[in-house]
Amino acid sequence: MGNYAGQIQSVTQADVIVCGGGCAGVAAAIASSRNGARTILLEKTSVVGGTATNGLVGPFMTCFDPKGEKQLIKGIFDEMILRMEKRGGAIHPSKTGQVSSYGCYIKLRHNNLTPFHPEALKLVMMEMLSEAGVELHLGISILDVVKEENQIRSVIAFDGTDLVQFDGKVIIDCTGDGIVSLKAGVPCYMEDPAEGLQPMTLFFWIYNADDKKIEEYLSQDEENRYLPYHKLIEEARERGEFPINRNKIGMYHMINEGEWRLNTTRIQGLNPVDSNDMSRAYAEGLKQVDFLMNFFKTLPGLENARIAQSGASVGIRESRRIQGVYTLTEKDLVENTEFEDAIALCSYPVDLHPANGAMTGTGHKTDVSEVYGIPYRILVPLKADNLLVAGRCVSATHEALGAIRVMPPVFAMAQAAGTAAAVCIKDNCRPEDVDIKKLQRILREQGQCLEV
Repeated sequence: MGNYAGQIQSVTQADVIVCGGGCAGVAAAIASSRNGARTILLEKTSVVGGTATNGLVGPFMTCFDPKGEKQLIKGIFDEMILRMEKRGGAIHPSKTGQVSSYGCYIKLRHNNLTPFHPEALKLVMMEMLSEAGVELHLGISILDVVKEENQIRSVIAFDGTDLVQFDGKVIIDCTGDGIVSLKAGVPCYMEDPAEGLQPMTLFFWIYNADDKKIEEYLSQDEENRYLPYHKLIEEARERGEFPINRNKIGMYHMINEGEWRLNTTRIQGLNPVDSNDMSRAYAEGLKQVDFLMNFFKTLPGLENARIAQSGASVGIRESRRIQGVYTLTEKDLVENTEFEDAIALCSYPVDLHPANGAMTGTGHKTDVSEVYGIPYRILVPLKADNLLVAGRCVSATHEALGAIRVMPPVFAMAQAAGTAAAVCIKDNCRPEDVDIKKLQRILREQGQCLEV
């Protein structure tokens, strides 16, 4: 935390400063502003939505229970889906069913997914931010914080020309990598990229695929359906002709005929919070995409596929995590620990893609509870009295994060963080001291599900 006296060109004040405009940041900012707090959202790129827009990551994983009978995650998340669906830019998860092409035919809790078009998501997010009255600043890179005792007084950023300052009463770190928390002195942790950290993926999107031919080929046997083109990949690997550490084509049907989203590249052993490694990661991702587009010419149904777009950023599953008032564990998910401060429900499994080797995720076979709760306390970091966190940098073990890192629970945690920040402003209290019953009541009133 440096001394920026004389260097700051402008100072902007608000009740709540949300740092990072990905899915978490957008949901947190909307929730904060809707609940009466003057809210600023800072995003380093020129597009909101983060990995879901810039990174082409999708579909939204399940927001239902494993049987597809009850929708667990609603609120702002569901509102966005319904708005996209109205424009023809999404299919509501209540309509996509159990094992399907939308979920790469995976049985393990890939039911009721949400295919969406990233352009529809961009538009809907911008509309909802504007309607909520959020003050949006794009092209803003967060550099540092100014902290006095345990309070973050200011966020210092670079607007492309000058250093600028944002003063807030409550700060929400939705940067994904926990950069605000790190700068504020919050204890942070990350797995070793070479040994335990989940790999990165550069998503891409194809068109002109033959859906009927794909379905016919993949229906030949159970393994071929669950691991698309696995046998052909292994044959190519034996010939030394498949260099990617992946044993299937991870493919998710999009909204339009012949269009698929590909989760097939695998970038292992690189550090997602190191700029040099991220440059290497993107270059490696593009190289793998180019290889795959040529390899597809040998696969039934993909012979004539063409690339529509690759992600403008690499998809990161896991990076830096904070230490919070409570750390969510795998045991909590297995035993469905009853949290009095639950702010969301989830059913997604522990999904850990390997740091080494070619096996598919999920290689981790923990049988988590059908539905489990996510506690508010994992959003509250240590050593920073006016800071909240949402997204993949929350306080969770490596294994627990493997379950709650996907977008629907991220939206739910972020809505809770934004709502809690607004409660802090109204009640003049710290995030750690928020009236949990009041927070839960507001979340229920605003559409969130907290009971099965």
